[in-house]
Amino acid sequence: MTKIAERMWKLMQLRDKVDVKVFILYLLKNVGEPLEYNTINDIVLQDEFVNYFDFAFAFSELLDAKQVQEAGTSGGNKLYAITESGAETLESYESTLLTVIKDRALRSALRLLAFNRTGTQIKSAITEQGEGYNLNCRIFDKEKTLYSVDVYLTDRKYAEKMKFNYDERAEIIYRGTLALLSGDVNYIFDE
Repeated sequence: MTKIAERMWKLMQLRDKVDVKVFILYLLKNVGEPLEYNTINDIVLQDEFVNYFDFAFAFSELLDAKQVQEAGTSGGNKLYAITESGAETLESYESTLLTVIKDRALRSALRLLAFNRTGTQIKSAITEQGEGYNLNCRIFDKEKTLYSVDVYLTDRKYAEKMKFNYDERAEIIYRGTLALLSGDVNYIFDE
């Protein structure tokens, strides 16, 4: 990761207790359904805006303040949802979160929930290979690989950029690849 990218990433990490709580409330409100604690944990932590300890502490405080409450069970696990008090707090503080954080986190949360329902996962990895780097991008479920591509690149920064783009837009890249392979977007090749 470049130094500029590292600085930008550090700026997007939420360290303030209030920001972490607002982030949790934002995701709970916008997901729109009660969730198990482990699912909330996965959603909040997946983009690395928040670390586990900050999440656990903030979630506990949200429960104590009755801004998040139990909302039933599923498979013997408690479900949690935002309360009216939590929604009012969110309305007051939501503007303190960067739009890029909210957009990325919500997109990731909805994708995680959809994939959890179907068992689908998205993975990408960069590995050194000779004098270059191999970028592997995959979409798979419990039974099969839906999509897999390996690209050899000579520049680490370019590989990281491609990995970031894939992680952000895996479904679009997958649909685009299928469209190209099926000939549905031949306009790209028209002169």
